[in-house]
Amino acid sequence: MNDYRKYLCSLAADLDCEFRFTDHLHGMMYVEFGYVEGPEPYESQICFAVGLHELGHVHHGHTQGRPPMGHLRHYFDNGVLRSEAEAWEFALDHFDLRNETVEDETRSFMWNTCLNSYYSTALSASGSTCYLWNGDRHHIPFVYDEPTEFFWKIKGQILGEVSAAA
Repeated sequence: MNDYRKYLCSLAADLDCEFRFTDHLHGMMYVEFGYVEGPEPYESQICFAVGLHELGHVHHGHTQGRPPMGHLRHYFDNGVLRSEAEAWEFALDHFDLRNETVEDETRSFMWNTCLNSYYSTALSASGSTCYLWNGDRHHIPFVYDEPTEFFWKIKGQILGEVSAAA
């Protein structure tokens, strides 16, 4: 039996936040309010990866300007693509710390379902003003940042094409 739940709770405590387990696969971070939501990991590495990713947002201070804290908007000011890549880097780093191999199914989910969804939306938005409607994040208008070398490096790490040392 793995220790995914215990690891996420311990890491959340180290980050001075609460981890709230949910019954749905997608996570959400509420950094301004000191908690994240993520799926109950049980035996699923995908759920564990989602939890690590949400805690990565806390680690990086990715506040999203939800009322009454509209001035706390680092996630958007930092760039949505960059912020998402930073949170996935955090998750990958914790897999490395645990000496745990990221399964192909997990890698596919991390890119195809998660990070690439932001990238694809950024491409179709092509510089226009956007809002994120899930998780009560629609209060801040933003324009997607351009993917940087860092973004592409994280994509490569997610897909197992490059190592963290590259």
